[in-house]
Amino acid sequence: MNNELQQRYTFLCQLAKEAGQLAYNYQRKLIEDGLTIDVKGLQDFVSEADKETESFIRQQLTQTYPQDGFLGEESGEVSVQHNGEENNNTTGTWVVDPIDGTTNFLRKQPMWCVSIAYLVDGEPVIGAIYDPCHDELFSARHGEGAWLNEQPLEVNQGSTDMVGLVNLGYSAKMPLGTYLKTMKRLLDHGIEHRRHGSAALGLAHVAAGRFDGYREDFINAWDIMAGVVILREAGADVIVNEVTGGYAIQASVPALTDLLKG
Repeated sequence: MNNELQQRYTFLCQLAKEAGQLAYNYQRKLIEDGLTIDVKGLQDFVSEADKETESFIRQQLTQTYPQDGFLGEESGEVSVQHNGEENNNTTGTWVVDPIDGTTNFLRKQPMWCVSIAYLVDGEPVIGAIYDPCHDELFSARHGEGAWLNEQPLEVNQGSTDMVGLVNLGYSAKMPLGTYLKTMKRLLDHGIEHRRHGSAALGLAHVAAGRFDGYREDFINAWDIMAGVVILREAGADVIVNEVTGGYAIQASVPALTDLLKG
């Protein structure tokens, strides 16, 4: 299994970069000519870039690992087929967000990414988050560490003296008061916050030391699973809880865990 995971990990890193370049080319097209955009809900958009990028990722994964399951933001959960029949004996499941931060993407901003994770028994064991605007590949394999391009990642394990900046995510599916309480608690302890609109990048940036923590009280699997394994391998404290219809997540340097939890 270790050899199979290493093969998947190598494949994943290359696939994330190829998918990122495809999406990046769509953003250039958006800037120059415009894209077809659909509205899924309040502040919830999807473009042909999302759909085509996910289609590309799914096609590559299906060709290379036809025995694996697939869960994508745009296409949902896809049954694995074997000889024309559904195969329930999957070895694992790929969880994909083709463009995390679609609103930023459509506003021609650079804060978005491709996020892909591979789960075994519901736990992410490899993951990659690729930011094509800055050519940054965040990746990890369970038990083998986390990386930013060729550099190893490890979060600060020291005292609260080094803690000062948290990235917060917000979903309208949760009470606004919960978000505001977290914000107030941080400010009361002299900790600044930002909201960048891409959960996957927010998590990756904690692993890279650009933030000391990330919290969001409702989020989907495809937004966080790659970030979870990257953060765990970087030595962060990661708490993921299932809530109705999704997940709640917080991840941070150890010195911030209790305060962020509230």
